Amino acid sequence: MSGALVVRLPVELVRPRAVESIPDGPGWHHSVKLDGWRVALAVTGEGVRVQSRSKRDVTPQFPELAAAAAGLEAGTVIDGEAVVWSEEQGRFDFEALQSRGLAGRPRRGAPGAVLVAFDLLAAPYTDLRPSPLRTRWARLRDVVEQAGPEIQTVLSTEDAEQARAWTRELRPRGVEGIVSKRWDSAYRPGDRRAAWRKMRVSDTVDAQLLGVVGPERRPWSAVVALPDGRRAVTTPRLDSVAAARLGQAVAGQLGEEVRDAELDVRWRPLAETVTVEVHVRPGRNPLVRYARLRPEM
Repeated sequence: MSGALVVRLPVELVRPRAVESIPDGPGWHHSVKLDGWRVALAVTGEGVRVQSRSKRDVTPQFPELAAAAAGLEAGTVIDGEAVVWSEEQGRFDFEALQSRGLAGRPRRGAPGAVLVAFDLLAAPYTDLRPSPLRTRWARLRDVVEQAGPEIQTVLSTEDAEQARAWTRELRPRGVEGIVSKRWDSAYRPGDRRAAWRKMRVSDTVDAQLLGVVGPERRPWSAVVALPDGRRAVTTPRLDSVAAARLGQAVAGQLGEEVRDAELDVRWRPLAETVTVEVHVRPGRNPLVRYARLRPEM
């Protein structure tokens, strides 16, 4: 059985390259980017394992996904997005998903998670990463048909105009953008020529949380590194809910307070940076507003 496992966790995942628009022309596969956690799911001889994009084991947070994949053949490795749907809100509920990460497991009565699958890295005895996406996609659809209902294929199209329509029509339901891939491309993490393109409709950007200002349990602000390399302190002061969640995430991981002349603030550095979403108002001195944690990244 172990011979079937040609791709083992932890595994490096392809990270999309940000673009301003959805590419036109033939040869493209466009799929929706949902408001969830990027994960890889692997079926092994000992059971099903789930990892985050940052290679953390998050299997305990997603028991329903492990159960849905239990009947698949050992050696299967799926790349996808774990999401939670809220009937009450009529959209994907990122906060419900995030609560699993902070608690380490879903709470009793919590809405179930679904794995929206968009790539197949391996099948039994076969590493599919060198194969073109067209081959991987066809085999992924066959695999999903054999899985439980908690594993679904992503909504996709070859029509760029249809993809653009989805960004307008489905944004209220939690669609963050469109990921575009060449049908003939292999799965090559770190290769910019083979990289996926992500057109984001959300008004947030990913930043690295470097530390916090204020008390550990309820910080006042976050110190972040923006994608362009600049550092900033978020403003205005965090509301009580955001402060409590951020405090819980950084508890026990902060160093001694430092005086930062460049930022003109005293703050406590985080031992290991995590990803957060922030709203940025452009300018030489950007105004950065804290949105939320994305520690699964």
